[in-house]
Amino acid sequence: MSLIFSKLKGNPNQFFDILPTEWKNLIVPNWVHYKKTATIYVIKEAHEIICGGIVFSEKLNEMTPFEIEHLHLFSEGYNYLGYIWVVEHKRNQKLASKWLNCLKETHPHQKYWLTIEEEELNYFYKKNDFKLFAENKIDFNNNLKEWIFIYP
Repeated sequence: MSLIFSKLKGNPNQFFDILPTEWKNLIVPNWVHYKKTATIYVIKEAHEIICGGIVFSEKLNEMTPFEIEHLHLFSEGYNYLGYIWVVEHKRNQKLASKWLNCLKETHPHQKYWLTIEEEELNYFYKKNDFKLFAENKIDFNNNLKEWIFIYP
């Protein structure tokens, strides 16, 4: 079955419906503010969205204080990547890497930044040519951290 990478046209709920509830609860109420400056890109297989993410060209309402400290990246030409998701039954097929590669090929001169809060994602983004830009401890007791990665 062939995979198609494309900009999502039409109802954004096609993508929002595959997201975890926690993420959906963040993005859906704010989409009215983002829809003019954000773009959803998806990978479809047989007309079913199996992977996607959102490219933001302006600040998100739900950014953390650490992300807000780095808003200067927007003025330096970076777009923010968020809500990158692969449906569970399609995991471990390198779809998120394919999504990132297709995005980079579609916009070869665009720079990107993103934030992660799960340490195991460090390897994934480094493998996809993102570089660690900043690190922050959120909670010193539990040693929770967040990381900002940039491309290129």
